[in-house]
Amino acid sequence: MLSHCANSQCSRPFLRLRQGKLFLVETDRVAESGELAPPYSPSVRQPPRRVERYWLCDECAKVWTLAHDWRQGIALVPLPRPPASARPDLEAGYGEIA
Repeated sequence: MLSHCANSQCSRPFLRLRQGKLFLVETDRVAESGELAPPYSPSVRQPPRRVERYWLCDECAKVWTLAHDWRQGIALVPLPRPPASARPDLEAGYGEIA
């Protein structure tokens, strides 16, 4: 169950789906300790995949996203910043009208 933002530096609690950004990550079933994974066969029913849920609050979702790394698991990754030429010039909207 989700309880808080996936950013470990943020303590914002998860309260509503409409706030922030929800991530669903589908992963293969992990073999139990000492259990060998059977080889793939189209005639044998495969074990269900596991779905993990992560959430970033509104503030964290503005600058971060989540990525799945097979070695590290879920990692917090900064969003790419748009080039300065693509960003709206905020000060242009505050000029005086003559």
